[in-house]
Amino acid sequence: MSRCNFRPALILTLLTLFLHSHVLAQPALQSYDSRHYRIHSALDEPLTTDLSRRLDAMYEEYDRRLAEFLQNQPRQKLEVYLFQNREDYQAFTGITHENSGGVFIPSRHLLAAYLNEQGRDALRRTLQHEAFHQFADQTLGPNLPAWLNEGLAQVFEEGLWTGRGFLIGQVPPRRIRQLQADIAAGRLIDFAQIMGLTPRQWTQNLANRDQATSQYNQAWAMTQMLIYAAGPDGKPMYRSRLIEMLRILHSGTDGTEAFAQAFSRNYSGFQDRLVEYARTLQPTPEARWIERQNVLADLLVELHARGLTFTDIDTFRQSVAEGRYRMNYAKGDLQWSSDEDALSYFADDRGRRFSRQELHLDGRAGAPIADLVCRRSDAVRLRTLFYESNGQIEHETVLEPAR
Repeated sequence: MSRCNFRPALILTLLTLFLHSHVLAQPALQSYDSRHYRIHSALDEPLTTDLSRRLDAMYEEYDRRLAEFLQNQPRQKLEVYLFQNREDYQAFTGITHENSGGVFIPSRHLLAAYLNEQGRDALRRTLQHEAFHQFADQTLGPNLPAWLNEGLAQVFEEGLWTGRGFLIGQVPPRRIRQLQADIAAGRLIDFAQIMGLTPRQWTQNLANRDQATSQYNQAWAMTQMLIYAAGPDGKPMYRSRLIEMLRILHSGTDGTEAFAQAFSRNYSGFQDRLVEYARTLQPTPEARWIERQNVLADLLVELHARGLTFTDIDTFRQSVAEGRYRMNYAKGDLQWSSDEDALSYFADDRGRRFSRQELHLDGRAGAPIADLVCRRSDAVRLRTLFYESNGQIEHETVLEPAR
């Protein structure tokens, strides 16, 4: 079963817990300069280089999409600290919350994160998320309300790396499952309440893991709707008013008043629109493909733990068919299982089995499991890479241009 990492992004005013660097010894950190960042890293150089490329590309996504709200003062390179171990990260930040995989510290204007235990995929999403908070702090100022700050950070967190840039606006199936489960269970936070939460109040709610999961996902859904929900003409319904809200915030108005001026004070109507939006929300193709590929990757890891390794996709598919395997997933109260017919994961969206050219295993030197490669379209290929860390096998799926 794949490991479920809950990693609340903490934009904390209570991060005065930050420890001065002379109090505790820190591991040796190598420093690197990218276009927009000064990166201090305990990670190996290839991974640090890859992360710096992604950080720069994501920074330019923030910059391009929010250009009209940016202040005119010169911008300095932003500071990022990358640790191998959680213990070093906690000693550096003073944050002992077990679910924190990364954090932006406003009082020091720096971002910190660690690799072990959460893995490469979660680390990369953490950086995409926390780097938005860091960027917003430098450029947009302090008036961005907590729900919108977190919502925008999660929209960027879900961006998919293509090797050249990011696909923004992705809707993963897990987000929809969580949103619909929260609506069905009556767990949605009243909109007047969530929109009035201060950063400190937002953070205090993280003590309850399930509540925190719902709170973050709701902020993502609210922001996703305001950016991407389309009317009958196919054009965004709320985006222009969200842009107006950002203009008002940028002028110095607080979040509650800015929302009222741009939209209205009809919070219950806004909440009704979100429930309607959730009923029709569908995963984006790329996010759906990645989830299906990750199910196959989890099966490969599970079978590897049972002593089964594969060099070709046909043998892997036959083993899955004979074993009639299913993966079971849980995140708090939310549980789901992979398709009963596991062979559906070896087929395209129309149910046609992938050919060996479209889905195959590609051995990689030093990898515990051969890469899983799937050409999903003429333009998109997915590659799942496997790594061994602390005796566990983790994986991440990346998009590649199809050759």
